[in-house]
Amino acid sequence: MRPFVFDVAEVPGVTNEDMLAGASGAEELFELLGRDLVTRTLVQTDRLCVYHETAKPGERVKPHRHGTYQVNYVLRGELRFGSQHVTAGMGYFSPDALYSWTAGDEGAEWIEIHSGLGGIYTDRSGG
Repeated sequence: MRPFVFDVAEVPGVTNEDMLAGASGAEELFELLGRDLVTRTLVQTDRLCVYHETAKPGERVKPHRHGTYQVNYVLRGELRFGSQHVTAGMGYFSPDALYSWTAGDEGAEWIEIHSGLGGIYTDRSGG
């Protein structure tokens, strides 16, 4: 792998609906993660994954985890993690624990960083 420069505006965004269309178990994942979340994959390796994500106002995901350490850094708007309101310039760290969020009244835009390739799990972490 070599160093590279990217422009987020030039990275194609894909909705959950587009990404999961026709996949086995897609309806269950839509129930968990919604259909409209837009993800732009900036880096994806077995050691590090970085995504740029945007959510519409009021959009939400139900409790899940990814099997990795995770940091969400909010660029615009607000994500509500339970009673915690995370706004632009703030972040949320999840050490492979269940989490859920709801986007604020203006939606949200954030960078999501994972310590490797993750999955989508609804059980509690083994660690």
